[in-house]
Amino acid sequence: MSEQNRTSLFSMLDLSAVQANSTRDQVRRFAETASRYNCKAVFALSCFLPTLHDFRREFDGSFLIGGTVGFPSGGMTMEMKVREAECLLKLGVDEVDMMINVGYLLSGMYEEAGEDIRAVKKTVGNIPLKVILECHYLDDALIRRASETAVQAGAQWVKTGTGWTPTGATLENVALIKETVGDRAKVKAAGGVRDLETLQKMIALGVERFGLGNAVYSIIKELEA
Repeated sequence: MSEQNRTSLFSMLDLSAVQANSTRDQVRRFAETASRYNCKAVFALSCFLPTLHDFRREFDGSFLIGGTVGFPSGGMTMEMKVREAECLLKLGVDEVDMMINVGYLLSGMYEEAGEDIRAVKKTVGNIPLKVILECHYLDDALIRRASETAVQAGAQWVKTGTGWTPTGATLENVALIKETVGDRAKVKAAGGVRDLETLQKMIALGVERFGLGNAVYSIIKELEA
């Protein structure tokens, strides 16, 4: 792979320390890695966002800082999600990844799910909002419905999953999301993306961003081989 292509691929990667067992050391390591390879963003749980800012300065990084709303279930009230989004703004995030209310989707409460997203989008304003579907729990029809709900509510991105479930991004569900949203929103794949071949196949399907945990290091090895 050419240096230009490697640079382009790294610019599509978000490093995500958003698990229950994510530590300060992991956030620091991701900040260092993102700075070294010019990755797009580093996401952390809100308690670590102040130190993530410190790490970005320490490593002279240019990566974006991302925070999460409604993680990982999406089952909070709208008011709680709005308040969380307000707190993220005060913490200086550059992007917000929001969990859709899966319980609403499975209950056929699509308008309520959309209202959640619209409220958070209104709160964050021009800051890019990605809506996470958690495809593991949805059939094809609900993936389509959730993708449409997210776009109509103002999300700029639709994302496959949180990384907290047994499955996440697959070739099938990223293709389905892209087919549904077209050019109205972009697609981010997260959850289970662990090798360069999968990344390249998903890019061919229209994915423009990837959320990675420690799998980024095996992908770096492939790119540097």
